[in-house]
Amino acid sequence: MRFKRSEGLTASENLLAELCDRSFLKLWTYPNLFKKPPGKELIDLLVVFGNDVIIFSDKSCSYPDTGDADLDWSRWYRRSIADSAHQIAQAERWIRPCPDRVFLDAKCTEKLPIELPNANDMRVHRICVALGALDRAEVETGTRALKIEPAVLNDAVRFTVGRTDKASGWVHVFDDTSLTTILSELSTIKDFIHYLDSKVALMETGNFKFAEAETDLLARYLWHDRTFPAEEGPYRIVPSLWEQVESSPEFLAGREANEVSYFWDGLIEYISDHYLNETLEFGNELSMSDHERTVRIMAGETRFFRRILSKAILERAEIAKKQAISTLLPSDQSDVSYVLYIGRGDQGKDHAAYRAERAKDLQLRCVAAKAVNPEKRFIVGIAMDARGVKGSSEDFFFMDTVDWTAEDIDKAQKMRTEFGYFEAGSAIMSRLSEDEYPGSQKAVDVRRLAHELSGLTVSESLELAAMLKAAWVLPDTGN
Repeated sequence: MRFKRSEGLTASENLLAELCDRSFLKLWTYPNLFKKPPGKELIDLLVVFGNDVIIFSDKSCSYPDTGDADLDWSRWYRRSIADSAHQIAQAERWIRPCPDRVFLDAKCTEKLPIELPNANDMRVHRICVALGALDRAEVETGTRALKIEPAVLNDAVRFTVGRTDKASGWVHVFDDTSLTTILSELSTIKDFIHYLDSKVALMETGNFKFAEAETDLLARYLWHDRTFPAEEGPYRIVPSLWEQVESSPEFLAGREANEVSYFWDGLIEYISDHYLNETLEFGNELSMSDHERTVRIMAGETRFFRRILSKAILERAEIAKKQAISTLLPSDQSDVSYVLYIGRGDQGKDHAAYRAERAKDLQLRCVAAKAVNPEKRFIVGIAMDARGVKGSSEDFFFMDTVDWTAEDIDKAQKMRTEFGYFEAGSAIMSRLSEDEYPGSQKAVDVRRLAHELSGLTVSESLELAAMLKAAWVLPDTGN
């Protein structure tokens, strides 16, 4: 094992680590970090993903019961929220100038294995995990949640969070309910960070005044295409909005449809686990930074796009039982293309020779993909075997074409023409329509757009599909 992470020191830290591992994946999630002098805790959990750094502090504690309601709230707020915000501020002040002095162990012998961005590029997101107040909140207010009111400073209003003067920037406070709900519903790094950024922008408009719970904010955000729609003048979020949204048939259908998307998560974890255990057949020699950069692209997809990608792969894995198939897959990232190649398996012949040929084929198709979409910088190739093949294997290939010249692209086009990869006449335009919330009104538009995509070139289809984020025309080749 290349390194060993902590799993959390307390029950609430264990819960936080488990939730973050599932949502953000283990390669980017690091509980219980330390700084020098040895033994001094830095932060409860850190997520590092490119230039985005999420700092989690968990100071959850039992709620006091002195008979004085204001005093109880003040004491709990100080221990759970104010102290967390202070720890976050200290961690941020350490991380920015000292990115190479963050350690996994209390003795400070094992450095954080993932590279932190430099201070100028770093985007910090601050999360306070504050558990333990909801029983009292329900008794006193009738609502089992911490309320959100941007105008409130520190502990001025019982069971209400707003701004804090203990840390710079906005500190998001998640309680017992919202922590689990948000990390479950926004279960990718990209989805989670987009919500945090959108929420901060909402707070700074001045028009939003109050929400009964963080989950009501989440409900408004999800049901409005992952945005907070602009409102004229001051407004409050409708109470119990989360319960309304979560119980809707369309939302439940979307949640069920997302189950297949965890196939994509499994691919990422599968590659990384083998790399960290140094059990890859090829690639163990890669540096941590080189490996992380490749899988970070795959982890940069939203949950919705992981659903699309997973469904496309699994459908083609069935087709490949009869005939090998290669596909250009779309990405939610404007500078990324995926190339999928699924073979029939070694058919009882020499597997090493079959796999070497399959890997070579994948690399050539990745070069051809650059000619199809020359504006895409990153090409990620995925090779595997048809479903149910005995002794199947997987290969992954990564290309960063930032230094490619027009001459390089011209050579790629000539190679593409020579082999007939993704060329008109040899490629089949395969239509896939997807709606994030099946059965919602949006599904009508998705079907209409899918129909309108027909007749475009491969490049135009993929470009339009990437903008629509709903309907895809995928070029397949049958060899």
